[in-house]
Amino acid sequence: MSGFLRHTIAGLALVVVGLIGGASSAQELSAADRAQLQAQKEALFQRTLRDPGNLDTTFAYADVSAKLGDNEAAVSALERMLLFNPNLPRVQLELGALYFRMGSYDIARTYFDRAAAANPPKDVRERIQTYLDAIERRNAPQRLTGFGFFGAQYQSNANIAGSSSIGFPAGVVVNLLPQFVKRQDYIVFGTGSVLYSYDLGTQDGDTLELGGTAYVNHYGTIERLNLGLVEATAGPRFNFREPLPGVNSASLKPYVIGNEVTLGGGGNQYFDTWGVGGEATALVWDDVRFKSTFEYRNKTFTNQPDRPLSNGFNGSDKLVSVFLSKPITVVPNSELSLEFDFLDQDTMALPDPVALLPYYSNKSYAGAAAYRIRYDDPTGVFRLPLETNFSLSRSWALYAAPDPCCGGTSNRFDQRWRFAIAQTLPITNDVSVVMQLQRDIVSSNVALYHYTSNSALLGAQIRF
Repeated sequence: MSGFLRHTIAGLALVVVGLIGGASSAQELSAADRAQLQAQKEALFQRTLRDPGNLDTTFAYADVSAKLGDNEAAVSALERMLLFNPNLPRVQLELGALYFRMGSYDIARTYFDRAAAANPPKDVRERIQTYLDAIERRNAPQRLTGFGFFGAQYQSNANIAGSSSIGFPAGVVVNLLPQFVKRQDYIVFGTGSVLYSYDLGTQDGDTLELGGTAYVNHYGTIERLNLGLVEATAGPRFNFREPLPGVNSASLKPYVIGNEVTLGGGGNQYFDTWGVGGEATALVWDDVRFKSTFEYRNKTFTNQPDRPLSNGFNGSDKLVSVFLSKPITVVPNSELSLEFDFLDQDTMALPDPVALLPYYSNKSYAGAAAYRIRYDDPTGVFRLPLETNFSLSRSWALYAAPDPCCGGTSNRFDQRWRFAIAQTLPITNDVSVVMQLQRDIVSSNVALYHYTSNSALLGAQIRF
């Protein structure tokens, strides 16, 4: 696969992963805070035994239990409060919220309906309606979720090219044609993803999932790099509750893959793929999220007048990815994530040796780390929490043969650093403005492939 396309799709993946990763947040307790709350819980429990009619003590016990994640104890305490006074809409609301967290949506709805019937204050009515809408979506056998993201991006090295000349052995220096020299440009882009889920009616909530992703961009001047991508996946997801000690929940999803990619101002086909994949997820030790993916794709490229040797890239991709994330207890509402990827790209599928481009076959390894934090807006302009994401990645690509373009005898070896910072400004719960700065530094033992690139992105994100 060409360096440009790998660069573009990698950038798209960073944006998509960043948006998906920003969808959830967690606030965990430090060991000291947990110990303190546990002591409070025990003391409050003893007080409720001595004075079971004291609603303030009972409510405090339920609150501490919920903070510790002991939803069952919190439910028991709140239900005892309703025995003494059944007309407590805030208590009914909290009971509904606890049952909602535990996945007992029918019981949760009962408490929400009771709370709503008591003509509660406006803020309670709004929370009730939010939960009822969520229950309606989750109980529906069919669900459709997704996001859209569109905006503009400046790139200091839009065609990921090097300097105006390169050196060869024996001191030979060659000046490159203008189209192969570093050029800046602006692009407008749009991307989106949808997931249709159908409940298979099993006890564990197994589903059939159909997913789609699309991306399109348009360059201001370098139109030969305009890219379009559409991908579809389909497969069942099997869910497991506490399958192993220390594993709270897990899922397995086998799926099929198909996509179409266009390149150039005319929207001509570049390549298409078909393949299969598998995904495993797990929630481990209460707060560690794990995800592992394997994908196999068979690629078929199409020749065009401006790229007559494209079918020399025909071959297959094998991708293995492992992702871990964990809340950081020292700083509330923050999370650290780590990712490792291995990609084996084979460009030697054709029997015709004239068409083969074996020197583009490569194996690449990449490691990435990201830190995300949510916090209240210090300016007071935004009603919802702001979010900042810092990320860095390091990758190595080892090619199968020397590149004949540069007269070398060593196999090409590329190394990349990527640094990025993204800021999310929420307009509503479902609409945000995203700003991102990124720098790529690529070094190679083949001078043609040295380059650096800076980019700035501004876009709007919509979820549904």
